[in-house]
Amino acid sequence: MKPSRYNFVYPYQFNKDYSVVYNAFHNTVGIVTAREAEYIKSCERSLGIHYTKINDFSKKGFVVDENIDELSTLKVEYLKSKFDSQLLSLVIVPTYQCNLNCAECLGKLSYSVVDNTIMSESVQDRIYHWISRNLYGIEKMEICWHGGEPLLALNVVRRLGGMLKKLAEDRNIEFVSMMSTNGYLFTESVARELKQLGVTRYKMSMDGYKEKHDSKKPHKDGSATYETIIENIEKGVDYVDEIDLRINVDKENLKDAFDIAKTLEEKRIRGKVIPRLGTPQKFAEQKNEVHFTKEEFFCEAIYYSLRQGIGPRDFLKKDCFCQINQLNGIIVDGHGTLFKCVSDTGDGQSCGKLNKDGSITFHKNFYAYGVENPTEFALCENCSFLPICIGECAYDRKAGNPCTFASIEEECWAQFLNAYVLKRLLNRLKTQGFSSDRENSISIDEFIMGRYDEKINQFICNAASTYMLGDLSALAEKNNINLSDDDATLLLQLIQPTELVI
Repeated sequence: MKPSRYNFVYPYQFNKDYSVVYNAFHNTVGIVTAREAEYIKSCERSLGIHYTKINDFSKKGFVVDENIDELSTLKVEYLKSKFDSQLLSLVIVPTYQCNLNCAECLGKLSYSVVDNTIMSESVQDRIYHWISRNLYGIEKMEICWHGGEPLLALNVVRRLGGMLKKLAEDRNIEFVSMMSTNGYLFTESVARELKQLGVTRYKMSMDGYKEKHDSKKPHKDGSATYETIIENIEKGVDYVDEIDLRINVDKENLKDAFDIAKTLEEKRIRGKVIPRLGTPQKFAEQKNEVHFTKEEFFCEAIYYSLRQGIGPRDFLKKDCFCQINQLNGIIVDGHGTLFKCVSDTGDGQSCGKLNKDGSITFHKNFYAYGVENPTEFALCENCSFLPICIGECAYDRKAGNPCTFASIEEECWAQFLNAYVLKRLLNRLKTQGFSSDRENSISIDEFIMGRYDEKINQFICNAASTYMLGDLSALAEKNNINLSDDDATLLLQLIQPTELVI
């Protein structure tokens, strides 16, 4: 056996006799003893690890057979996905128009501002004919609506979306449909109608809480939009499977993201609406009081995602629908112009044209994307994050922006994995955390993230050597820490974990 090249092993923050381990290839986590952690890092037989434990580690992917080449396996899996002939994926941009006047938006591109086109029935028919002729071997059709604001072209969604859904049903093909929308026109009746058209997953964004959002994302007539969007989400949530809600923040309005999450909880729609921090368009080169550096932002994004129950592989979702890594996927706008990247739509780099007879003409840009394989990039081949990011965003790479995961400080990632393991352990123990919120009690969120004051820190350090419930309760009383009997029992289970591999 040999260690997996995609392991992360860090000390368990509440007891240094243990370690947390995460495998990026299999997306598995566990708590192990310090000696077992050494075995996972070295596979040294002299450590005397029992074969049953080794089998457990093998099943989790922490250790692998000597003959396994994980990088080659990852490359093959990527290529299988890239050249998947059973999936047809299409992003449709029915219009570049938008009803909002956002401070920072792709709609500010000169091409998009002057282009008032709504996709004609002629272009819709071309798309339909092209798809209908190319369904041999297709088992899943994936349609994503983008813009502009696609709900300004609702008639296009109705007509073309309905035609494509029926086509898939007639051919016995699985049909999946999604939409990126600002939410302002996402009324309950529209949400209900879109569900009938198969649209059940959404991407939306907000620029802060109420006042901040309304100042940065007003309607084109200058009116506020926050309350309308929140009300629409609340009334439309019964007709969706998921809303990925990106909240754009800086240091001045970071609290807004937590206020929005609280609002979602109060309205009892948090289950289907998943908030996350949005990536700023420009990061600060040096630390300041307003704007995040890339390192600062991703540490905050990790913390926020974990608070929402999102794990390592999914903590930073992509902001748009990516077709670059899917050869059988394309983006088409209202003119029938083709693209491979949403960021290229409008006045960006096209990759082909949809012809009047429903055929497609590709040119060199399409093929340039086609041969790109991020698993073979020099900077990525030896990176332990590769199974998570698969080379990161191709548009960012082209623009020279640094890798997201390379910007995460080691301390931040270790803290996140510790916290994620604790979240999993709490779920195993069927509890959300401590029951008390009195003065001098322990906040579960601060506890999980290791963000507590020196008094609590000293108490936790001393508690790591306790094995008896009475000793822990006595230590808490001595340190003036409020712990109920239930909280003390839970804390002892977290400090001295008995279910080591999760």
